[in-house]
Amino acid sequence: MKRWTVFLLAAAVATAACGLAACNPSAPPEEFTPRESATVTIFTTNDMHGNLLGDGKSTVGIVQAAAIKASTPNSLLVDAGDAMQGASFASVSRGADVVRMMNEAGYDLMAAGNHEFDYGADVLLENAELADFPVLAANVEKDGKPLLESSAVVTVAGYKIGFIGLTTVSTATSTNPALLAGVTFEDEVETAKREIAALKNGTDALVLVCHMGDNEKAVSCTSEQLLSGLSQAEQAEVTAVIDGHSHTVEDKTVQGVPILQTGVNFTNLGKLTLTFTDSEQGANVSAEGEVLDYAAAMGYETTGAGKQKAQKVQETLDAIQLQQDEILGEVLCGIATPLWGGYICYNYVESRVVETSYGDFVTDAFRYYAEQFAENEDLALPVVAVENGGGISQSLPTWHSGGGNVTRGDVLSAFNHGNLVEVLKVSPAELFAAIEAGLATTGQDESGLLLRERVSGSFLQCSGFSYTYDPAGEAGKKVTEVKLANGTALDRTDTENQLLLATNNYVSSSFAQGEKLGELGGEDILIEDYILYLSGQNDGILDYKCDYGRILIAGDKSPETYTATLRVMRGDAPQGGQTFTLSVDGGGAQKVTTDGDGYFTVTLQKGAHTLWLAETDNFVYVNNYSGTGVAEGSEEEPDFYTKEGYYRFCFYNILDKE
Repeated sequence: MKRWTVFLLAAAVATAACGLAACNPSAPPEEFTPRESATVTIFTTNDMHGNLLGDGKSTVGIVQAAAIKASTPNSLLVDAGDAMQGASFASVSRGADVVRMMNEAGYDLMAAGNHEFDYGADVLLENAELADFPVLAANVEKDGKPLLESSAVVTVAGYKIGFIGLTTVSTATSTNPALLAGVTFEDEVETAKREIAALKNGTDALVLVCHMGDNEKAVSCTSEQLLSGLSQAEQAEVTAVIDGHSHTVEDKTVQGVPILQTGVNFTNLGKLTLTFTDSEQGANVSAEGEVLDYAAAMGYETTGAGKQKAQKVQETLDAIQLQQDEILGEVLCGIATPLWGGYICYNYVESRVVETSYGDFVTDAFRYYAEQFAENEDLALPVVAVENGGGISQSLPTWHSGGGNVTRGDVLSAFNHGNLVEVLKVSPAELFAAIEAGLATTGQDESGLLLRERVSGSFLQCSGFSYTYDPAGEAGKKVTEVKLANGTALDRTDTENQLLLATNNYVSSSFAQGEKLGELGGEDILIEDYILYLSGQNDGILDYKCDYGRILIAGDKSPETYTATLRVMRGDAPQGGQTFTLSVDGGGAQKVTTDGDGYFTVTLQKGAHTLWLAETDNFVYVNNYSGTGVAEGSEEEPDFYTKEGYYRFCFYNILDKE
């Protein structure tokens, strides 16, 4: 572990405790020479969650932050945590590339946030070792010893500024317990008291870098409560608080101490200005905080040195992105059967209107880890999980006979929103309401096609329960039944009983009355871990079977069988008059012959199916409920995205490898 504070602090304390005359009585008294007054600017970030790139619209990005720091004399760049997890830029390397970029940008220190622990304590230590700056967490121990450094002292313009890092104790319950073996989180107030006492005599200013936030419902101690828990004398030692965790904008003064937080995802940049004057009694320091919004940060005047720094940081960013392309190609496992979701046909997400295999898989993953959470927290509640259909951006590719593989990039491309998986207590009534909010059907025709005027990204895939709905029912009253996996029917008016629900933080925001109990980690990380877990039990092959029995249609009009129409193409050329070997859902092979235009038909049981042609080595998906493969249509249809039942116009071209 790197040591950042020992020598600076030891020197400072020695000077304070043993002046020249005191240590050498024969020496003449040293005349006091005041240091020059100085202004030190501390630029701050928090909860970047891997969003470093900048988008030219609302995200400042690390390139501009580095340019601003390099353009400002006597400046520091400090982060208050949750930098290493979130967007795919962070997830690809489990935080390491974020650290590399922070090194290049010139960060001086950071506090560890709760999501720095999402990859486990060992990975956090590796990232801290990679950092050219201290990663602080004064109140975190592993096996009874400090996990990271508690504090750092930085000298700027002749003044010593001490920084104390504090991580919310809620991390113990907001992170997968399996990743925190031996890790403990100590009381924030008591830790702050200890660290203030240790640093106050050797520094000219003390700044608390807290990943705690201002949401009293989410943490047991907010940064404001931290200050209130200190004595007046201890408060007087604290110059400022740089905060994070609650994703809020804080620019306030509490107990005479400025608290600064910049929101989330690099949309703002914090600016903390410390003004020092010296006297025989010690340095006097005042602090003023300001949050620079996107316009102010991007319009900040940069110097030639700042522009040169920006260019260098951009070059490093470009190089890392090239390296990430290789990491994205890393093979996790093989796959026996496709997991369907996302953009299966044209520009439309199948999982927004029907149950899909990837939807089942993802929610099973959430429920699996939520059950571990429940066991660890001794919570005896039914465990369920949901994922919004709009959150599944792609299908998972196929494997057979040594063919396709699942890569890390496959997972990240499907779950690229930087979502977190949370665990909530919710009532059956809230679950009913959330399901209703995602149902956009207007009916069902005699072929079984679900009609709709629109589709909804809020359509819920589920695990641990099933639900039945009437496509033609009144909006808000379409759901006719919700049953837990054990067969227990839930009451849509029940606001008293509780369920343990796992879902991503986008969906959880719709459960206004739900009680957040913790976080399981990044969505992509959990799904990747579940893929590795299941494939590891099956010789490295993911072979997940979807039952398609979780989302049901009341009064289903679908006939027991339907005919799907498909076309075989070689490039742009229809393969007419040829015989191919077809397998349905991994079953026995059957021969099909195309007509002169390359079309063939196959009769299937109602519902979703996976078809494979041996000669072309392609899998395709058909479903009478969504209309996929049922009838030919035109992608160029002018009202393609607004026509009721438009998805019947999706049609597969089966392309072979050539």
